[in-house]
Amino acid sequence: MSLVVLGAELHRAFRLARSYWLEYISDFVLYAAGFLLLMAVFRAASDDFGPRGYLATLIGFVTWKVCAGTMAGIADTVVEESRTGTLEQMFLGGLRPGLAFLGRSAGIFLNHAARGLVLATALAAFLGILRPIPLFAIVVFVLTAAGPCGLGFALAGLALVYKRLDGLVHLVWQMLVFFTGALAPMTHPVLAGVARALPLGWGITCLRALVVEGATAASLWRSGDLLGLLLNTACYVALGAALFAWGERRARTLGVLGHY
Repeated sequence: MSLVVLGAELHRAFRLARSYWLEYISDFVLYAAGFLLLMAVFRAASDDFGPRGYLATLIGFVTWKVCAGTMAGIADTVVEESRTGTLEQMFLGGLRPGLAFLGRSAGIFLNHAARGLVLATALAAFLGILRPIPLFAIVVFVLTAAGPCGLGFALAGLALVYKRLDGLVHLVWQMLVFFTGALAPMTHPVLAGVARALPLGWGITCLRALVVEGATAASLWRSGDLLGLLLNTACYVALGAALFAWGERRARTLGVLGHY
């Protein structure tokens, strides 16, 4: 039954995605133009900013876009279900709501990952920095994305109780781009500490080391970056599970699942 639910939610996500092709084209144009403008600014600020800089920034930019978009999508699922009046039915059914949200979250992630792959490939080809991606980089990317997904579940748990979290979701979304080193590595000690505390910081560091510098899994482990990524991801996944469970219990106790 669990696999059936997961499969149904994934199928639902892909069916919806097929209807949003115009939005996806607009999204691609917006982010592609924004990244190229960013590269022009970085190039004007530093004559040494070349292909390696393009590639490092592209890795952080696409990772942020995919992961932050997934996080916001997971949180928005609860708000959407509340507005359409289907949240209560989901929780009163015989299936565990967390499983349904897990399947839906997997669909959201795969949707954003596919769009991010198209964007990254097109930009890398245009800038002349297209290169093979190490297999282990895919593993690191999935581990990196798990942290924001956990944070998305935490926000979804809060949304079960408080309903409207648009401002908080937008704040976290902005923090993930400006304070994780997604656009440029953080060199200030305080900012570097903030980047390591937030999701994405460790993951982007590992991805840049693998793709740009040719690092290996063994070298990442020796440097402590891979261990930091694992611990950071585990903390956010645990936080997401705990807050989602709390939100479910609290919403049932207060009887607010039917308040839209």
